[in-house]
Amino acid sequence: MTAHQSVDLGQLNGLLWRYRSCLDRFEFLLEVQLMVSASGRQDWQRQMADLFEETAAALNGLDLEREVVLGEGLTLRDLAGDAPDPWREILAEQRAALEATTASITGLRQRNTRALTDGAAGLNRLIDALVEASGQFQARAAGPSYGQDGRLEHGAAAAMLFDGRV
Repeated sequence: MTAHQSVDLGQLNGLLWRYRSCLDRFEFLLEVQLMVSASGRQDWQRQMADLFEETAAALNGLDLEREVVLGEGLTLRDLAGDAPDPWREILAEQRAALEATTASITGLRQRNTRALTDGAAGLNRLIDALVEASGQFQARAAGPSYGQDGRLEHGAAAAMLFDGRV
């Protein structure tokens, strides 16, 4: 018995189209995440993460369905090589399209990782600068110091407004 005789090739083809659609959505989300990161809109990252989780869950469901349809140990490459015409060509095209999309996703994921890392580093530099500036401001405008008895301590600076005026 050949491999293709135990698999409903029409059902598999439909599953592969759904899988490709889901991978296309994942690729789209990676592109959008790059644009969101480039725009500096960090507030949208939570929504992006939710969309990625939904897409990953859909892909996991399709993976399970693929395992049920193909059975154990059977690959799309093996099946395409053993399938009758026109399924041999259809499955080979599906496989090539899946490989191309996967390669694109891998490249986008690497670009996203760099963009997010660079963005986080820039955000950390900004926070450090703000903390440093805040510390300088607090040191400069600390105002008077009071002891535990509520009296002004000796050597305390006069009260100052935020712009440095007394």
